[in-house]
Amino acid sequence: MKKLFVLLGLTLSVLTTVNAQWNFSLVAGPSLANFSGADKKDWGGTDTDPKMVVRFQLGLIGERIVAEKWFVGGGLQFSTKGALYEGTTDYYDINTSLLQTISVKYNKVLSYIDVPIYAKYVASQKLFLIIGIQPSILVSAKIKNDENAQKAFSLPEKEDAKDYYGIFDFGLLLGPQYEINEKMSLRLLYKPGLLKIAKDEVYSSGGNTEEEYYKVMNSVLDFSFIYRLNQ
Repeated sequence: MKKLFVLLGLTLSVLTTVNAQWNFSLVAGPSLANFSGADKKDWGGTDTDPKMVVRFQLGLIGERIVAEKWFVGGGLQFSTKGALYEGTTDYYDINTSLLQTISVKYNKVLSYIDVPIYAKYVASQKLFLIIGIQPSILVSAKIKNDENAQKAFSLPEKEDAKDYYGIFDFGLLLGPQYEINEKMSLRLLYKPGLLKIAKDEVYSSGGNTEEEYYKVMNSVLDFSFIYRLNQ
């Protein structure tokens, strides 16, 4: 996180000297994340649909006006995404010599560097509409297993799952922004992912292994607070 703040500071100092016509803002807030796609149920290994989780994003954006009612913007931000899987499994308790059915939970936490690029339309004096794209680069993929999952499958509390997710993601940006005053705004963006992010090694017909992607995509609804740094 400390490196992220340093990176954002350096980016801001460079951009503000490049073109004074750009307005720069800090963006931060919570998000609701989940997986979408036809394979989302199978991907968790619990035979259940993933559940929505609370994540966050933090970054820097720059905007400039290009027409009477249009702005263009872009930025750099750190975000977390992912989903939660819950299910049941049979567990043989060696202490009681009984076969039990216990609940298990896996929290999949994916961290990205996002590069949002968008256009913003002035719908009214206070209301703006945003449409754009967001390429992303995967930084880390961690699985947090609850106590029952650790016990039933001899798993650690945290696992590194980066090898099972694609390094790149790509999504859309859609939503409104409301200006509270000249310095502060609130933004609500729906960010549906368009790329398959889940992957694994499977055996081919020739007996070799090959990489296969599954229909699992990120789906995020983020609530951002925007603070303008210059006018």
